[in-house]
Amino acid sequence: MTIEDEAAQAARADLPGNGTPSDGAAAIGAPLIGAPVIGAPGADTRFPAYLFAHGAWFLAFGLQMVLFPYLVRVVLQENEIRFGLAQMSLQAPTTLLILLGGFLADRADARRIVVVCALAAMVTFAVLGGLVAGGRLTYGLVIVYALVVGSISAFSNPARDSLLSQVAPDPGNVQKAVAAASLAQFAAQILGMVAAMVAPLVGVAALLFGQAGMMAAASLAALKMRPRPMAARPPGIGHPLAVVGRDIREGFAAVVASPVIGPVMLCSVGMGVCFMGAFAVLLPLIVQSYFPVEAGGRANAAIATALGAFSLCFWLGSMISAMVIMRRPPQRKGRAYLLALASGALVLLLCVIPMPLWLLCGANFAWGLGGGVAMTLSRGLIQEHAPADRRARVLSIFTLGVMGGGPLGAVAYGVLAHRIGPHLSLLVPSLLMLAIVGTVAKRSRLRFLGRPIS
Repeated sequence: MTIEDEAAQAARADLPGNGTPSDGAAAIGAPLIGAPVIGAPGADTRFPAYLFAHGAWFLAFGLQMVLFPYLVRVVLQENEIRFGLAQMSLQAPTTLLILLGGFLADRADARRIVVVCALAAMVTFAVLGGLVAGGRLTYGLVIVYALVVGSISAFSNPARDSLLSQVAPDPGNVQKAVAAASLAQFAAQILGMVAAMVAPLVGVAALLFGQAGMMAAASLAALKMRPRPMAARPPGIGHPLAVVGRDIREGFAAVVASPVIGPVMLCSVGMGVCFMGAFAVLLPLIVQSYFPVEAGGRANAAIATALGAFSLCFWLGSMISAMVIMRRPPQRKGRAYLLALASGALVLLLCVIPMPLWLLCGANFAWGLGGGVAMTLSRGLIQEHAPADRRARVLSIFTLGVMGGGPLGAVAYGVLAHRIGPHLSLLVPSLLMLAIVGTVAKRSRLRFLGRPIS
């Protein structure tokens, strides 16, 4: 039996919540989203509207990747530890609430969730823009902003991810839709990085108001989507908290049962702890180290531009690799995924060596090439192998794996960088990621996954 056959058998297993008459399924207390209704697969789902809403979200958050470190480190002049705490505040709410977000996305109208979250983000960005324009920004207000944005993402991400399989033009080739969504994400983030680089010319407040405008456009695009209907399962009986807990357990059961999703999930935890923490804290600190300690005026503008250019290199590499995957998908997807993660760890290990800024940007571009492969393939594997009635919950667990390590890594690397410097601190995430990839490659059958994508 191949790993593909094992994965298909696991997806059909009689687990609570898969539509079979089990005790767990009967106890659910409200209508759940279940298996897809059999209908015309060629119906117009307005997939371009999905891509626009998806891209608009990541354009705004591409801006945030540059503006948030700039506000904390350059505008407010906070040290490495407080910078790590601020990044943790941005990521922790998503970690704590993402499973609840997946529960709601499986149970409620995912499109409506996306619209509401986009409008909430619009208001949040506009308020922060007003604070910056009025010169009233404080570290405490930045923390409040980070907590709000992180909470919004916890509900928006699972809903948007679960919609992808419902609006994919070809339901039988979800991986191609995932690659298109990844390409839209990376391209939008690149536009966000480019926009952030003009912050010294137009001002940070103007860019924040621009973020609010993009969220308004995203909400309008989401309203135009026409996802394929999903069959509602009959309601059962149960206390609301018990229903939430049971649904989340069903999502974890689907992860453990799959020989594909389980190893991918373990690697996603490693990506969160090792890569996300390093990208959010250590690498921005290294970029800032190329400029005078007492920066001001033109030096501050140069830091903002350098941070934008540095982030741009990563996402440009990610976009290129996503385009390649969409046109020429790898036949050995499991092996390609593991090799991409290992190459990223090796690039990060090279960054321990002090190098000119232009060479560091080149290394970040190479890291992005591997990152684009890993992010696209991992999400595609989850979409393909997750049971339809638990897809949002499984995707939320996947996001939890990636995001969950972020806050821990942000604080740990902030403290570590304060003590031994950001360059030496890179040894920890790079070597740890190599160990995780080696363990998964040796002890799982993920590397044998090789079904070609038509």
